[in-house]
Amino acid sequence: MAEFQEDMLFKNVADVDARILLDIMGIESQNVKVWTKELRQIDPTTYKPDLILDLDDENLIVEFQSTKVGDDFSRRAHSYVAITDQHKENDKEVNLVVLSTDEDSKIVEYKCNKLNSFKYTVIGLNNLSSSEIINNVETKLKNKEIPTSKDVILLSLVPLSKKGKNIVEYIYKVVKLIYKLKNLSISQLELALGILWLTTDKFVEDDLERNNICDRLGDRMSLIDEYGENKYRAGMEQIIVNFLKSGDEPEIIAEKSCIPLDKVLEIKERHNL
Repeated sequence: MAEFQEDMLFKNVADVDARILLDIMGIESQNVKVWTKELRQIDPTTYKPDLILDLDDENLIVEFQSTKVGDDFSRRAHSYVAITDQHKENDKEVNLVVLSTDEDSKIVEYKCNKLNSFKYTVIGLNNLSSSEIINNVETKLKNKEIPTSKDVILLSLVPLSKKGKNIVEYIYKVVKLIYKLKNLSISQLELALGILWLTTDKFVEDDLERNNICDRLGDRMSLIDEYGENKYRAGMEQIIVNFLKSGDEPEIIAEKSCIPLDKVLEIKERHNL
């Protein structure tokens, strides 16, 4: 399987696109921040939540489910909340929500022991119309219209509504369709592919099929990450060029930008400044 997994999953997702997931779930928050690998994967043997969002008043763990939740899931979810609460870097409470395509919205209460119970919310997407979502994106492509971020995120959730062998068929269908979308931002593409990767890793049972899909998604996300890094470097280089043109000395620029002096001098020479 491609080695992008936790260190690259959702790395470049912007707040505005993460907020679309909240909109789909009916959750409001003025501030949205996606937690990184170091916060998501503290203990990789037991702790692999799908997504953690730092919101206004809480740290929200989001789990994607295509099957009904039971005690096994509740026990795992309880450990996610406990470990996240132990390692969080803010004073906000930790909550968990399940985005499910197999259940109605409800509150689940899991009794841990005689004194304590664990509650979490299931948000039902069982009315998700996969054909309507796919047709909407295909029509926009045909008419040379640009699908919205919400169109793309809903598209990535389509395979979750499928069962058994159909899930593989729809993953391939959705991936192929997403790759046809030429005007997606890094953030939109990474969030969509990240959801598809999680769906594949969790719900595709055949090992060979799962590895094939994850490798394909992993290679694509590696390119996204590389593009993002290149874009960042290009932006930093332009900032340094602007400093040089304004008359700042390379030593001062290096200190301001935290870029090694030899790199600043290399840029200076390259631009004949």
